[in-house]
Amino acid sequence: MKKTVLSLTLAASVLALGACSGGDSKAIVTSKVGDISVADFNEKAKALTGSYVMQQLVTEKVLADKYEVTDKEIKEAYDTTASQFGDGFTQALAESGLTEQGFKDSLRVQLLQEKALKDQAIKEEDVKRYYEQMKTELNGRHILVADEKTAKEVIAKIKGGAKFADVAKEYSTDTGSAKNGGELGWFSVGSMVDEFNDAAYALELNTLSEPVKSSFGYHVIEITDKRDVKGVGEFKDEEDNIRSTMLNKLNQTGEAQTILKDIVAKMAKDADVKTSDKDLKESLKFFTTTSEEQAKAAEEAAKKAEDNAAKESEDKAEDTDKETK
Repeated sequence: MKKTVLSLTLAASVLALGACSGGDSKAIVTSKVGDISVADFNEKAKALTGSYVMQQLVTEKVLADKYEVTDKEIKEAYDTTASQFGDGFTQALAESGLTEQGFKDSLRVQLLQEKALKDQAIKEEDVKRYYEQMKTELNGRHILVADEKTAKEVIAKIKGGAKFADVAKEYSTDTGSAKNGGELGWFSVGSMVDEFNDAAYALELNTLSEPVKSSFGYHVIEITDKRDVKGVGEFKDEEDNIRSTMLNKLNQTGEAQTILKDIVAKMAKDADVKTSDKDLKESLKFFTTTSEEQAKAAEEAAKKAEDNAAKESEDKAEDTDKETK
């Protein structure tokens, strides 16, 4: 847990390197070997972290225009972190080069990002489907194989009269369940990968699924029993927790970072964010370009390079032809 918490300090660490105020010639550090002026510090800070600091500040600016983070929410996040570190929290802040306020500033940015992701990265219909699935637990079994052809072969064998358990022991690459005839026991929404989860919840009892592809391979699934889950509240009471759960999964898979960049890029573009600083223009241009736009630009660049190479080849062939004549 502490590693996760420490990672939250990165933004604050970088933001702490922002420009210092005061006269440019005023010394911010003095020593027997020479002083460091405010101008020296600001120039170096900009060169080292200027682009990142600008991106963080733009992120905060555009997100804060649409979403609100209260002092209470920041305090709760701060207190949670402090309690995890206990007596070592003050030292952890110092080791990270952070002040208490600096860390709170980074928490504010993180909370803004979480709100944007919950709002824009998670579709309402997905939240409602998750809520409906929450009301039921499933008991099932599966057979995991490497390819679709083998999955169809497995289905044909079972439909031809072979016992599911026997086929699972023979074919399944999920060694944990294969020895038990493919049995998975009771499971609830979110405990399986998304593709498996949605296919399982859509199945009628004692019906074989078609091959279901996931990152693990191809699954053949059968649900043998269902039961109601007690204690599920109304949708309005469960919605925020569901969104948090779905956001955690996006963070675990790494998708959240790409989605967030696209969200901020679009919002910054809509806000007409610009800079007059020539050193930061390229960084801002990249920051306000979505992953889709980047992919399109890369595709166009590759096509242009291919066309240029083809033209050069044609020109060379023409030159060779002229020489032979």
